[in-house]
Amino acid sequence: MTRSKKIFLILSALFIAVMIYFTIDIFSKTTFPGAKKQQPERIEQQVDSLRKDTLSQ
Repeated sequence: MTRSKKIFLILSALFIAVMIYFTIDIFSKTTFPGAKKQQPERIEQQVDSLRKDTLSQ
């Protein structure tokens, strides 16, 4: 194997490893929009507003 071919293979492997690292990093920080659950703060706000509405009637 020639020297230039070895350098090319090493650089290719390094590039692929970096791309895999960034892909895993991005996937770990994001979630699918349909999979998000309602945050507890929002649920509490909805319950509080319902209580206020029923008390005022």
